[in-house]
Amino acid sequence: MKQTVKVILLIALGIFLLSRLLNGTLSYYIHPRFNVLTLLTAVGLTALGLVYAIQQRKQAAHNRAHEHDHDHAHEHIHSHDVSWAGLLLLAIPVVLGLLVEPRPLGASALQNREINIGNDVSLVSANAPEGSELSVIANAGERNILDWLYLFQRSAEPTAFDGEEAHVVGFVYQDDRFADTQFMVSRFTVSCCVADAAPIGLIVEWPDTAVLTPDSWVEVTGTIQARTFNGVQMPVLVANSVSPTETPSQPYLYQ
Repeated sequence: MKQTVKVILLIALGIFLLSRLLNGTLSYYIHPRFNVLTLLTAVGLTALGLVYAIQQRKQAAHNRAHEHDHDHAHEHIHSHDVSWAGLLLLAIPVVLGLLVEPRPLGASALQNREINIGNDVSLVSANAPEGSELSVIANAGERNILDWLYLFQRSAEPTAFDGEEAHVVGFVYQDDRFADTQFMVSRFTVSCCVADAAPIGLIVEWPDTAVLTPDSWVEVTGTIQARTFNGVQMPVLVANSVSPTETPSQPYLYQ
């Protein structure tokens, strides 16, 4: 019985990892640089399960052919047995993966986290991520939130980017520190997996902020202007348009 359960769980875990890799939801949890390792793991688990299944069939056939050696064969099977606790460990990721819908981190995950908003300014209560040595895109309209923050961190002058056009995608975040015409367009950066995910964002000024749904994804187009937020002067994205959009296939920005 345990051998059969082990075979099923090994194959199920391999297929589960492969399915998450193929449908793109694996990137909700780990950096895409690990996709190849995940593929090898999925293939290895499936192959291991199939090998155990073949061995089990051969052993069963051997037992039928040599019934007088039944006791010895029975002992041989159980010498490769696995405990129920071990089987439970194999089952947990499969069961949780089937029961819990894969979703990227959103606004609810920002609670009690510091949000890097550039120029060494941050919100909430933890250590903001260090600026990455990125090759920032020269065309301002193609820069993402992380590109902009990296540029802000490199400049000591908040007005250095006044008038530059910006077009970014992120989810809506607000709390009681924002004015009625302000919100933050936010993303998470990931260097390894969601355990080290760090929130970043740009402060946006837009007169129709009240109509936005928190945690919804939006495209924001406008210009960078120096403004004062919570008593600190910093670059702010003054929006010309804010449009709803779908969650990107890659919801995180990778460092």
